[in-house]
Amino acid sequence: MSKIALGTVQFGMDYGISNKTGQVSSEEIENILGYCKENGIDTLDTAQGYGESEKVLGQFNISSFKIITKLIGNAKLETSLENLKVQNVYGLMFHRENECNDETWKQFESYKAQGLVKKIGVSVYTPKVLEDLIERYPIEIVQFPMNILDQSFVPLLPKLKSKNIEVHTRSTFLQGLLLMEEVPEYFNPIKDKINSVPKPRLVHTLNFGKQQSGVDRMVLGVTRLQDLQEIVEAYSCNVSKIDYSQYMVTDEKYINPSLWQVKK
Repeated sequence: MSKIALGTVQFGMDYGISNKTGQVSSEEIENILGYCKENGIDTLDTAQGYGESEKVLGQFNISSFKIITKLIGNAKLETSLENLKVQNVYGLMFHRENECNDETWKQFESYKAQGLVKKIGVSVYTPKVLEDLIERYPIEIVQFPMNILDQSFVPLLPKLKSKNIEVHTRSTFLQGLLLMEEVPEYFNPIKDKINSVPKPRLVHTLNFGKQQSGVDRMVLGVTRLQDLQEIVEAYSCNVSKIDYSQYMVTDEKYINPSLWQVKK
């Protein structure tokens, strides 16, 4: 079964260093969702913080999808359910790792007890924070960045699986950076490493995630149906097992988009 999950941040806002087309049109979204249904992509990832994403998704019949959403601050799950026009969601996460505490966790457990959500968890940025959280709370689902350059969470995968935690990864293409023909000047210090990733890069960036047995879903965002078709085709390519550790980058300023000093 495909590990691909559809990320929907581009449905609600202009997002991504390689995004040249902006927010996705309703017509294109309808085509993308239809293609997902036809090709076994059963999970949608959204958030209240993704602009109009939830409201946009609510315009379509998404009842057959597992829906993951995320909350920030005092936001309520009921608002997401209303926006999405659904009775419940599959997964609910804290969008900000530092907002997961005893009080807020009780609220998430309350949502679960009411049958509004099946699995509760957190979206994180660093392995250390995740290690601390899974010791404090019975987390059931997590999301974090992972790609050929950023492999910082790979050592934690066995522990997550031992706790039966569902693992979703994001940033497979590092906001599209890994697929760009010409990378911005800012990334010159790691340009050789990016260029050394085996071709076609789309196949190998996906294969890196496929090879991680502890990963359940890779959340991938697209701006066009054609992008998704190309991803599905590349994902289906059979590639022999490869040691991708040689492409790892540990310098945060190149693998953490929030630290990038670059214009689109």
